[in-house]
Amino acid sequence: MPDIQSIKGQTYIGGLNRVFHCNHYNAYLQTAVMMAEGCGDFQPKAILADAVVPLVRRLRAVGYDKKELIEEFSFCGFGKLRSMSGGVWVTPTSHYGQAAIMQGKRDKSCFFNVGYIAGIVDLETEETVCKQLGAPADWYKTYDTLHAVPDYLKREPVFVDPPARFAFEECQPFETAVDEAGIVQAVSGLPLFGKSGLEDTGMIDAFGVVLTNHFADYYNYISYEAYNAMIAAGMPVGHVRDIFVQGGHICAFRTFGGIMESPEWYGLIAPNCKDEVDWLHGMVAVINALGWGVWRLEKVVPGKEIVMRIYNSYEGVGYQRAYPVSSEKQLSFLNMGAVQGLAHLFYKIDIRDKPDLTSDYYANTFNNPEGRFQVKQTHAIAAGDGYDRIVAWRA
Repeated sequence: MPDIQSIKGQTYIGGLNRVFHCNHYNAYLQTAVMMAEGCGDFQPKAILADAVVPLVRRLRAVGYDKKELIEEFSFCGFGKLRSMSGGVWVTPTSHYGQAAIMQGKRDKSCFFNVGYIAGIVDLETEETVCKQLGAPADWYKTYDTLHAVPDYLKREPVFVDPPARFAFEECQPFETAVDEAGIVQAVSGLPLFGKSGLEDTGMIDAFGVVLTNHFADYYNYISYEAYNAMIAAGMPVGHVRDIFVQGGHICAFRTFGGIMESPEWYGLIAPNCKDEVDWLHGMVAVINALGWGVWRLEKVVPGKEIVMRIYNSYEGVGYQRAYPVSSEKQLSFLNMGAVQGLAHLFYKIDIRDKPDLTSDYYANTFNNPEGRFQVKQTHAIAAGDGYDRIVAWRA
C-alpha cells in the first residue's frame, strides 16, 4: 500500500495531491472539457491525455518504478493496467471506459489511461481498441516518440493553518453532537482503494458510486485550460462557469447523496443527528476526509442560505501552483457546485427520505429550476485570499 500523508486537509500520495471523486463527476468533467472543441487551437482529447503525463513523471522522479505505477493505477481506482509485448498495453477493466459506457458513448475515450501509459514509458501512446465499440478490453499502442507535454506544476503548494471547527470570528454559533474528528478518522480508515490481483477489478465501489482517488492537479489543469479556451473564444463567462459548476452539483447529488444513504452513514453519523443541520455538519466532516481541503461552516439559515469556507481547497491551491494570481474570484467550480448541491440535498429535496438517486430524479427534481438555490464565490485562494468562501442562497 502506498505511503499516504495528510497535510492540512489535503491527501498526498507520492508527493501529489489526491482527491476522491466518483464516476459521474469524472464522466461529466471529461464531457465539459470536450465542449471546448473548436475554441481556437485547443485540443481537448490531447489535453485530457497530456495533463496526466507530468504527474506520472513526478512519481517516477521520486522513485516509482513501472510495477509500482501499474499497482497504483489500480489502488487509485482507475482499473487494471497490463503491459504486453511489442509496446502494447491493455486495461481489462477501466474506470474511464466504464464511465463512457455509462453515458452511452460509442467512441474511444480513455484519454486519461493513454496519458498514464505515456507517462510510464515516455512514448507516444494511443488507444486502438475500446469496450465502447464492443471489444472485451481497451487496448493501447506505444510508438517511438512522445510529443511535448506541459509541466504545469510550476510552484510548490502554499498552505494555511485552518481554524478549529467553529473558531473564527464570522462563524455562526453552532450546537451539534456530531463528532467531526471521529468521522474524519472513521472515513479515512475505510478500505477505499482498488486491488490489482488477478481476480480483482482495480475499481473502488462504494456508496452506490465508483470512486477514484484522483490527481487533484489533473482536474485543475484540464478544467482551467478548457475554461480559459472557451472564454478566449468569446463564450459568455457566466455560461462557461456554469458548465463547470454543474460538475460539482452532480458530484453532490451522486457522492454526497450516496454517502448519506449508505449503511456506514446510518451506523456512524445519523444516530447523532437531531435535524438536517446536524446532517449538514456530518456531511461536512465526511468531506474533510476526501482530500478536498478543510471545510468550515460559517452560517446556515435553514431553507434559505448556506455559507461555507474552504481552507486549502484543492482547486484554489492547484490554481496557485499553475497560474498567476487571478483577478476573478469565482474559480472554484467544484466547490460552488458542491455547496449548491448540499443546499439542494437538504432544502430542495430531503435526503433523509432516501430518494432513489437516479438520472431521471436528478433531471426532473434535483436539477429542476423550481426552488433552485443560487451560488456565488466571494473569496478565492486563486485570487490571493486565505480561503475559498461559497454562498448558496434562495430568495
